[in-house]
Amino acid sequence: MMNVIELHPETTVDLYSTAHNLILQQGEHAIDLLNGEAQNLRDTNQAEEDLYACVELLRVVNELIDMEMGGPIH
Repeated sequence: MMNVIELHPETTVDLYSTAHNLILQQGEHAIDLLNGEAQNLRDTNQAEEDLYACVELLRVVNELIDMEMGGPIH
């Protein structure tokens, strides 16, 4: 399993690349993984920066999935 907290996307390209890789590795579980990680960060009051990175990744993963549903993006 991928450790989301270790992901620190610094550019939009990195963010989308990271989200795409997360989908490739986790498939349909990517959203559940990110939701669980975000909830854990909220519950333990860990670094806000990590929470925001996780939430942003969740947004992009959902965006990529929506794009794929509309037609192949490869």
